[in-house]
Amino acid sequence: MSSGREDAFARSRGDALAELRAAPTLASWRTQAWRVVAGFAGTGLLAAAAALAASLAGWHRVLERAPLLLCLLATGTVAGFAALAPRGRLWRAAVLVAGPALMAALVLSRGAGAPSSTPEWACSASHVGIGLIPLAFALWGLRQSAWRWSRAIAAGLGAGTAGALLGELACHRGALHVLVHHVGAWIVVAAVSVLLSRHARPRTFAP
Repeated sequence: MSSGREDAFARSRGDALAELRAAPTLASWRTQAWRVVAGFAGTGLLAAAAALAASLAGWHRVLERAPLLLCLLATGTVAGFAALAPRGRLWRAAVLVAGPALMAALVLSRGAGAPSSTPEWACSASHVGIGLIPLAFALWGLRQSAWRWSRAIAAGLGAGTAGALLGELACHRGALHVLVHHVGAWIVVAAVSVLLSRHARPRTFAP
């Protein structure tokens, strides 16, 4: 009788170990966060490079807007870690403060601006369209953690930095335009992040 129980226990243990070996191994949250950060920064830098290649901006524009461009890259980096850190309340609080502050800086740094033949809505469309690309990276990473609105907003604010990088180089319009069509589009990306991540099926319920 004892031998039979031991055999059954050994079989059960073997089956459990086999299932664990067959289960996919999730990457650590830090690895996932760096992937998300790379998606944010990489998309934004590629968009900026395209603007330079298309002569939508020159290197003088890069130097002129360099402090804000660096702030956008820094915010995207912090946002990537804030979205995925298991105990990232301070990270997320930093992003929730830095995001709106940076939006205000983008508006206040513009003057009357210069006229353009491009429709104003094109800036909104390009900002949202570019932002959705890194947002896909962020949403995939968010499935590794339990859903929280602060994570989702941090991810959306980080993804929105990509479109903002392009806007700072390619758009020369004034403050009101930036408020409506750039900041407005950034807020849309953050809202989309909350909506999509809320209904995504998580791969784990880790905190």
